[in-house]
Amino acid sequence: MVGSKVAAVSRKTNTTTHEVLGVMTRGDTQICFFDTPGLMLKTGGYLYKDMKVRVESAWSSVNLYDVLMVIFYVHRQLTRPDSSVIRLIKRMGAEANPKQMRILCMNKVDLVEKKDLLKVAEQFKDFPGYERIFIISGLKGSGVEDLTIYLMEQAVKRPWDEDPITMNEEVMKNISLEVVREKLLDHVHQEIPYGVEHRLVDWKELQDGSLRIEQHLITNKLSQRKIIVGKNGSKIGRIGIEANEELRSIFKRDVHLILQVRLKT
Repeated sequence: MVGSKVAAVSRKTNTTTHEVLGVMTRGDTQICFFDTPGLMLKTGGYLYKDMKVRVESAWSSVNLYDVLMVIFYVHRQLTRPDSSVIRLIKRMGAEANPKQMRILCMNKVDLVEKKDLLKVAEQFKDFPGYERIFIISGLKGSGVEDLTIYLMEQAVKRPWDEDPITMNEEVMKNISLEVVREKLLDHVHQEIPYGVEHRLVDWKELQDGSLRIEQHLITNKLSQRKIIVGKNGSKIGRIGIEANEELRSIFKRDVHLILQVRLKT
């Protein structure tokens, strides 16, 4: 919807670790999307302790926006039903806010049969608090235009928050971190990526217009550092090459990405 990648995308859970901004400008209307870390509940309805800080941050931001868009994956709910997801969606709708529209988006519908999709939709149709339910496929684009039109209709008259043409440097820096994080999640398995501290150390625009970006991946354990680096630097090298190529495509300029894996002292 915003025309480029703004956040890491992975099959792993809890990919989003902080709020990420994406901007769509169409005609005289601008929509700012704030992607928050996923919300989680324990079986008893309480937050998981190890996710407490980022999840509490996401909960605290819920009421800040004009429209709250709750997105869940239909395919996952069909293949791995989770009652906590149902409770969470119900809770999000039940917390009334007269100044905010709330909508429910059922995503990845291209992965399910129509009869199964209708079965899931039936579970949510009577949930209170949701203005609309949208059935979409972000990959195929089906239903996305209807969602876009709805969001544009909710826009209020006020100055735009972001430049409609130029991507600002702060957004670019965040994108560079998200792209590297995505490649890290792709290539390093188990729980290792979640324990890595990820820092943007240097960002320079060179005289030829290219970007020099240096990022450090910091881990507490020597064994984890060895896994991330790989044999003769093969793994971190592959992460760097793939991230560099993607950043060059997004920023439309040459990128010199430098990655270092460091041991926390």
